[in-house]
Amino acid sequence: MSKKMKIEKPKISSKLIESTDIIEKILDYETVEDSLIEDTEIQDINNIIVKFNGCIFRNVVFENCDFRKIDMVDVVFENCDLSNIDFSDSGIYRVEFINCKLIGSIFNDCILKSVLFKDCAGRYSNFAFSKFKGVSYINSDFSFSVFQEVENEMLLLDSTNLVKTVFTGVSLDKVDFTNCDIEAIEVRLKDVYGGIFSLDQAIDLTKLMGIVIK
Repeated sequence: MSKKMKIEKPKISSKLIESTDIIEKILDYETVEDSLIEDTEIQDINNIIVKFNGCIFRNVVFENCDFRKIDMVDVVFENCDLSNIDFSDSGIYRVEFINCKLIGSIFNDCILKSVLFKDCAGRYSNFAFSKFKGVSYINSDFSFSVFQEVENEMLLLDSTNLVKTVFTGVSLDKVDFTNCDIEAIEVRLKDVYGGIFSLDQAIDLTKLMGIVIK
């Protein structure tokens, strides 16, 4: 993990254009830039490669959208429902998910750089085989989620539910789990080397060594 790396905030213009025809814009141009999209539903976006750049989505429900290979730069999602949306094979840079519903969302094989998940419900999400270059989970629920074989350069965790998550094949060196719930986490002994855990968490992790504590 690089000590010099930091999570950058999205760079959003102070003069966003309110977009009322977001679906048409996506279908016609496949790109949405410098726009404020709020209080709407976005449905049935499939078979196109979309780019979001410099946008705020607020109170938006996404349904039946295929965002595989999407390119997102400087984007904020506030109070949005992105459950079951597929973001696989995407580039996600300086993006914030604030108070969003992300249950069952798919981020497989993505590159996530300077990405924040705060106050989010993300149970059963999948981040397998992605690259984390500055990803932060704060006060969120990502229990039962999969982080298998994530290439981790920087992962920050704070007050997040990680019960029954899968971290096999992920280097957790310098990752601080102390104020997170990691009950029944699935991880290999070599993966936790250098990780930071509370005493109770460390005792629970001794099961990886086959140790019985009486």
